[in-house]
Amino acid sequence: MSNGTYKRTKMSYEGQMLEQLKMPTRQQVEEALLRALLIHGGVIKEFSAGQEIVDEMANEFELNDQQRSAFLETVYRKENRVKKSLLWHRLLFRAADSLAKDKLVSRPTQTFQLTKKNEWMLTEKGYDEALKISNIPNSKKESLPTKSYEVQKIVKKLVEASRPEHYDPFDKRKKRNKTIKESALRTRGFRQAIIEAYNYKCAICGLKINSPDFLSWEIEAAHIVPHRYLGRDDIWNGLALCRLHHWAFDVGWFTMRNDYSINVSSKVRLLQPDYGKIYDHEVLNALSQNRKRLILPADRQLFPHQNALEWHRKNVFHQ
Repeated sequence: MSNGTYKRTKMSYEGQMLEQLKMPTRQQVEEALLRALLIHGGVIKEFSAGQEIVDEMANEFELNDQQRSAFLETVYRKENRVKKSLLWHRLLFRAADSLAKDKLVSRPTQTFQLTKKNEWMLTEKGYDEALKISNIPNSKKESLPTKSYEVQKIVKKLVEASRPEHYDPFDKRKKRNKTIKESALRTRGFRQAIIEAYNYKCAICGLKINSPDFLSWEIEAAHIVPHRYLGRDDIWNGLALCRLHHWAFDVGWFTMRNDYSINVSSKVRLLQPDYGKIYDHEVLNALSQNRKRLILPADRQLFPHQNALEWHRKNVFHQ
């Protein structure tokens, strides 16, 4: 990142204004942007007027009204016109542009090609730096649902793949040696693709909630054919489930029929009277009422594949 100082020799008009108004240094803004990207899931919008991120960053630096509203004037003599641009917006852009040059973020034009959204997005290198300056252990990287440019390339590939008619939910290539980095990126790509497809909601109960610091979501990406059985890391072998229903699915308390209705194990009748309840709510019995169905993605191409569900019914579900 930049050294954050304003040049004192031959100082530009912009540099003079930054110094006179005691604006934050570019390095300070760069670090603040990386922290903001982490909080906002790896992406922030362009710095146009009215964008919340502009005011959010200004509030972090406790900028006064003059610092927020000061503008630069650029005179185009040939065209006989004057262009005005807000100094604070310009500083944000220059800081983000510097991060892009250091390959810590992707530019909005690059991100648009991937997601069709004009946003600044963390790269893997930027993700590491954001964790570092936020004093978050790098080991947390695998569990946070933070987007990175490299992971979103995997997500794009997963969600745009053609749905196969004859689907094999097993990936025998997993036995081959892969680098730790490749495996970690693939795992995070699978997770991100699943939770985005289900709009961060549990497919069983619809729970959607994030942590107070906005860094994590309660939802998890569950394999239908488990990883330990070489289950594929693709959209058709996954479900978004809250932690409770993820556990219950993995141990066979319920499964899904081919029409995506939920089938609860008959063994629920053998539970003790005070088991399987949250207060007076019977967690498992409630799923069997009115042939309850999964809450599925908007795109039918992303629905779980029946071949994966069939394997779960035969090998995990306790009838």
